[in-house]
Amino acid sequence: MKLSSWHKARGDTVGFRIRDPDKVYISCIFEKNKPQALGRAGIFNCPVEVGGYGVSDVKLPEEIEHLCPDYSLYGIHYSMGFTSRGCIRSCPWCIVPKVEGKVRDHAPLTEFLRHGRVILLDNNFLASPRCNENLHLLIAWKTEVNFNQGLDIRLVDSHVAKLLRQVKYYDSDFKDRRLYFAFDLPEVEIDVLRGIRTLEEAGIPRSHLMFYVLTGFNTTIQEDLHRVQVLEKLKVLPYIMVYNDRKELKLQQHLERWVNGLYYQVCSFQDYDHGDSQRFIKEAFS
Repeated sequence: MKLSSWHKARGDTVGFRIRDPDKVYISCIFEKNKPQALGRAGIFNCPVEVGGYGVSDVKLPEEIEHLCPDYSLYGIHYSMGFTSRGCIRSCPWCIVPKVEGKVRDHAPLTEFLRHGRVILLDNNFLASPRCNENLHLLIAWKTEVNFNQGLDIRLVDSHVAKLLRQVKYYDSDFKDRRLYFAFDLPEVEIDVLRGIRTLEEAGIPRSHLMFYVLTGFNTTIQEDLHRVQVLEKLKVLPYIMVYNDRKELKLQQHLERWVNGLYYQVCSFQDYDHGDSQRFIKEAFS
């Protein structure tokens, strides 16, 4: 959308179904899709630029990076953007520390906010240098917000919780009230419990919370299941994010479907019977 803004400012026509284009851009987010992206590039008889972290770490030039996105390109009626880049954490499964480094201010809300709704893409919004300032602005402007990449539960104190309580936070469809967090490691359980309690004390219902649960990176299926059960007991919504590079992927996929399909609300994981799930579950828990 930023590239579209840049080209349109120069009088170019931009779209997805232009016959005989002068130039084509292809974005590849995940490395697994790199062959597909490069294959697509070969079908055009014009210059093609393939970018995205799935291919390289080349970034947009600054004069393009800080343009307001062309929201008409997709016909969307909400804004999107980063107020910060990078992260204070160094999670070994995450590409952000490698490609973006430590957290830093990136852009003011006014650079990309053009609607009454916004999807914020910050990797660690609560760690951003202007977190408090931006929260106050979102509250004052009564903007509906989706914190798309999740918030760091370890950074939630009473002050942050009270500010979040005043924000009109929603899921990515802007239908349900939702705040996203992560419970990626067993050792942060104390922080998760404390953070949930702090949010509830500020007036945020547990039913508004969803926790991404990373499974299978360096944890056992028992540890993965325990984290789900901790959240379930608190009536907080869990959402499995499977780390794909492991031998026990099939078992992780069954756990993912059991949780994300809400089957955990009607049966235990040991009783979950779908396809060949019972074989893998019995092997894991025998």
